[in-house]
Amino acid sequence: MKSLRLVCIALFLVGGILSSPAMAGVVNMQFTGLPTGNNYWGVASYPYDLSVNAGVNQWMMCLSYNEHIVGGETWQATVASVGSLDPATHLSDYQAAFLFEMAVADHGANSDINAAVWYLFDGVPSLTPGAQGLVALAQSQTFMQGEFPDVLLYTAIPGTENSNLGTAQDFLGTTPEPGSLALLGTGMLGLAGLLRRHIRG
Repeated sequence: MKSLRLVCIALFLVGGILSSPAMAGVVNMQFTGLPTGNNYWGVASYPYDLSVNAGVNQWMMCLSYNEHIVGGETWQATVASVGSLDPATHLSDYQAAFLFEMAVADHGANSDINAAVWYLFDGVPSLTPGAQGLVALAQSQTFMQGEFPDVLLYTAIPGTENSNLGTAQDFLGTTPEPGSLALLGTGMLGLAGLLRRHIRG
């Protein structure tokens, strides 16, 4: 019985580590595609399909209008929860996270949101009235440290790219959804049950 408890604890810890990209510090990124074809004046906008540490594809938002990536490109990035950052020195990241949550909610249907994020960081592109309004909305917010704990900032490490396009994009993504974590937990409980039966047998 004691060995079963130890196995369950080990499985829980491994599951927690695997489900939390922020635990990795530096991660391997790969751009795998543009799943919806959304664009802002012909420039691809949220969502982008990216893989982190060769895991399943995730929808992410690019933060720079001036940096470019190509399909299959890989690079390394540091990863941190936006909520762990100081809003006084990372104000643009908090503003972008505010807008990113809007894009996640509408599944990327409004490309003005990604354009507003680009403008916050790069001052380009030219904005539609809708995108201008979103920039103003984000800039009017007051943020407290700890907000957006589920939004992850992936900051590209210069020189780790496998292409000649220059520094890879920085991206915003989300922590695993509660449903994914529940599925992982159910799988671990099932495995623990099998081990228990095996030990009794």
